[in-house]
Order: sequence, then C-alpha cells, then structure tokens
Amino acid sequence: MKPLRILIAVVLVALATGPAPAQKFPSKPITLVVPYAAGGNVDTTARILQGAIGNSLGQPIMVENRPGAAGFIAGAVVARSEPDGHTLFVGSNGPLLLGPLVLKAPYTLEAFEPISLLTVGTNVLLVRRDLPVSSVKELVAYAKANPSKFQVAVDTGASINNFLSEMLKLHAGIDWVAVRYRGNAPALTDLIAGHVDAGFAQLTESIEHINAGKLRALAVMMTDRSPAIPDVPTMAEAGYPGVEGIIFIGLLAPKGTPADVVDTLNAAVRKALAQPSVADQLATFGAKVVTGSPAEFATFLRVENDKWTEVAKKANIKVAE
Repeated sequence: MKPLRILIAVVLVALATGPAPAQKFPSKPITLVVPYAAGGNVDTTARILQGAIGNSLGQPIMVENRPGAAGFIAGAVVARSEPDGHTLFVGSNGPLLLGPLVLKAPYTLEAFEPISLLTVGTNVLLVRRDLPVSSVKELVAYAKANPSKFQVAVDTGASINNFLSEMLKLHAGIDWVAVRYRGNAPALTDLIAGHVDAGFAQLTESIEHINAGKLRALAVMMTDRSPAIPDVPTMAEAGYPGVEGIIFIGLLAPKGTPADVVDTLNAAVRKALAQPSVADQLATFGAKVVTGSPAEFATFLRVENDKWTEVAKKANIKVAE
C-alpha cells in the first residue's frame, strides 16, 4: 500500500501546484537593432524612444548598431532571432524595401512581424547655393541645356535618394551625370563645396545646411510641405506631381512572434510616441510621428513595396557598386 500512497501524494501535489505559469512578457531586456551607425536619423529615433518604451514595459531597452551591407546585417540578425519579442528591428526604406529590390538580400519582408510605424519624414531636392536656378522647372531646363556637365550626387543604389533621382528623370525626361557616393555625408560635403550641382538628401541630415545658407532646397518629396522648412514647395506644387516619396522608420519583430507580444509592444510604442517631449525631440530634425496598429503598418509596407517595385522596373534601376 505504501507505493500507492506515494503515487496519490505525488498526484495531489501536481494538482495543487498546476503547470508552471508562463513568463510574462517582457521577461528580460529588449534589444533594438539599428541598421546604421550611431548618429543618423534611424539611430537617433531609436535612442529617443529607448527610455520611454522601457518605462512602459518595465525592462531596459538596449540599442545595438549593426551597420553594413545596405542594412542587411541588422535585418538578418533580427530575422534569425528567437521570435519572442526581445530582439526587434528598427527598419527603414533601404533595408526593408529598396535594398531587396536591387540587391541580393538575406531575407524578405515576410521575415518580419510589423509592430508599428514610428515616424515619417521627407527628402529634399537640393542644389549648390550658386547654381543659377531657383525652381525645379528651372533645374530641369538647366539639365536639358547641359546634359553632359550637369552633375548630380547620387547616394548608394539601394537608397531612396537614388530612387527619387531616377523618378525625377523619368517624369521630367532628363538625364545628367550621376556622381556616386557611399552615403549621404560625403555627398552633402561635395554639394556644399560646389563639386556637384544638385542632389537628394534627407531633411534630417540637410536642414542645418539649408538654414545656414550653404545649400538651397528647391522642393520636398512629401505630399505636404514640411513644417521645418515651410517656404519650400512640394514637388507637386513645383510642377511635378507623382515625384514623391517618404522616408519612414518602423519597428518589426521576427516572423512568428506571438500576436499578444506584438500587441504589447505596439501599445508601448504608441504610449511612448504620445508623449509631447518625444514628439518634440523627433520634430527637431524634421520627423513626424505616425503610429497605428500592426495591421495598418503591414498594409503601409505592402503599398510602399508595390510603389517602389514599379519605379525600379520602369527606371531599370541597377546597382553597380
């Protein structure tokens, strides 16, 4: 009878204690993986949100910079991570949409669970301060009159700056001498120095030079004017509707992350971005807070992907770097 009593006791203990409770999310620090070096707009956005999201979730938020390979290194790290919500991708146009269109990427958009859009911003069509044009139409006329000497700074092939430049060429029926750069910073440096005539750049990286009079902005690429430079028209206002594109930053988790974890992260992000101090910091470099549900972000990504896929086909965008 003793073995029977022992068995009964074991069963009673098991029934009393029940299964071990699942760990509440988050159970450890969360890492935001950034595809660029420290100091850029994506990194700055992640660091502005770092404390606010951490306070909401009750866990430290770490920012890890994994630059290189058009942002693919960071994206691959997250795509291959455990889908538990503790490793997240702070993604943008390049590594999520544009890079995979023209380069061999180690993942697809389907490798991620969208959590939330964070911010949108605009690129700007810039010219050196002494170029004899004052509008986009005058720039187009100048390019047509000087096709062999009009030089335009072009960022990496997988960047939105390159895609926007090809879009303008298509719509305006012009061509120019493209001067290739591996990044925005050296392109802006040469444009300020007058070594090239024009270029596209993110407002976040060029606003200081615009305000200082070192560069002139002819148009913004969003459908609305930017509050940061309200006197600069949109491309539609400048006479070229359809030549537009936004830069965006969003937060994504690895595919397979549980829906309740994604929803928890989405709620924390929206709470963080609703804080006036966070929105004000982001606005200082021309970024506009835009949030929404995971489903809305997924729809946004599909629409943007379809748009740039069409541009890449029509412009026959190739990457020679």
